[in-house]
Amino acid sequence: MPGSRRVGERNGGSMQETRRRIVQFGLLGALLPGRPARAGADSIASSEITPPDFAARADALVRPYARAGIFSGAAIVARDGAVLFRQAYGVAQREWSVPNTPETRFRIASLTKQFTAAAILKLQEAGRLRLDDPAARYMPGLPATWAPITLRMLLDHTAGLPNVTALPDYPTLLARTARTPMDVVGRLYREALLFPAGSAQEYSNTGYILLAAIVEGITGAPFAAVLHRLVLAPAGLADTGDADPAAVIPQRAAGYHRAAGQWRNAPPEVPAAVLGAGGLVSTLDDLVAWDAALFSGRVLRPASLAEMVRDGGHGYGLGLYVGRAYGQRLLSHGGFLDGFSAIKDSYPDLGLTVVVLGNTETTPAQTLSRRLGALALGQPEVSEIAVPATVLDRYVGFYRTGPRAVVALAREGDRLVARGAGPARLALTPESDRVFVAEDGTRLALDIEPDGRATGLLLDLPGGARAGPRIDAQTARRIGSRRLARLGPR
Repeated sequence: MPGSRRVGERNGGSMQETRRRIVQFGLLGALLPGRPARAGADSIASSEITPPDFAARADALVRPYARAGIFSGAAIVARDGAVLFRQAYGVAQREWSVPNTPETRFRIASLTKQFTAAAILKLQEAGRLRLDDPAARYMPGLPATWAPITLRMLLDHTAGLPNVTALPDYPTLLARTARTPMDVVGRLYREALLFPAGSAQEYSNTGYILLAAIVEGITGAPFAAVLHRLVLAPAGLADTGDADPAAVIPQRAAGYHRAAGQWRNAPPEVPAAVLGAGGLVSTLDDLVAWDAALFSGRVLRPASLAEMVRDGGHGYGLGLYVGRAYGQRLLSHGGFLDGFSAIKDSYPDLGLTVVVLGNTETTPAQTLSRRLGALALGQPEVSEIAVPATVLDRYVGFYRTGPRAVVALAREGDRLVARGAGPARLALTPESDRVFVAEDGTRLALDIEPDGRATGLLLDLPGGARAGPRIDAQTARRIGSRRLARLGPR
């Protein structure tokens, strides 16, 4: 395809091997359960749905988010190993203004779960465990109420375990001091299950942290070493591995969050606090290569892959969400962790992979990925983001965006509305749980603390981005008597 390239063409050695393996995706993709043959009248050729100026159009889609400071990171769109778009934005390290590159390593947060699921399935293939075995068989000392919980329930979030990362003391205590994964899981021993094991589903990082501990118990080796041996090495992923904040990892991006209108370094989380659930770093190229390896059958046997991508009845397989987008089957997972936001969307029947990796918490990863997917598929964009009214209510208030400028946010029904100078009123559509856009293209991002409080605002206006802290009503009235921020076209 004109203008396209293969992942890995920048270097020799291992990247040449990565390129070879990605090309195999187009040849061996039929091994993926449910994937039709790509030939004849029923097939859709890349050239038929991907415009020749796709890279320029994709860049035009992403760049406004980067210009506003909302997105810092990298994105890729690849089809059957051919790169349609691959670009980096913003900075990897703000103190020294080091730019992100397409080779930058980012924390991938909960995208880690699909790798953990693959490791569990590899151990099942080796006869070391079975998915329907009780977790307590491999981890003595679990609470008696957890006895019915199986490994499969941990993988598909039907175990009923509360999400340990949602506990009030997780960000300040467990995420900073945990020495082993069971230090984290043990925090829930006295908590009641959310529902009887297997009777419902609720997303929980706890299950995957427990799975990592079980892997270590079965193998007698560190989880990171087992994951590398069973999954990462067979897939040829040289740039994916443990995100230990104490380790020196070449080309690693730092993570950033916003507080009271300013960028701050995101606090690191110790490896044990997210082991198995969100503990990996990776790159654009490695995540495209992972799709190639996974769906071609080089990592898992066909029966194991079928289990991984089968919808268990809740729109979730094993480490992957299972659904549809733009009329196509979609296997996806997003991730969010202090300072980072990520997503990988895989359209397996088309050999299409879209990855967005960000090193800011404001990155609207899902919106960017789905918009890029729609562009690649030649489909109109569809927004799937909904923010609960209880969350919108936390954002209601006043934000100072200049010496004499205030933006007021209010909730009207299920929408957030921004008001500034004069009659301007902008109804906002969510692009993530903290990024919103108006019909005229004005975007704003909320600065969110770990407890959900909004402490500041980043506003993208035609004259440039503005930012500032949240202020009380009395201060807003005093400033407002002089001037409110002007919103919308001038």
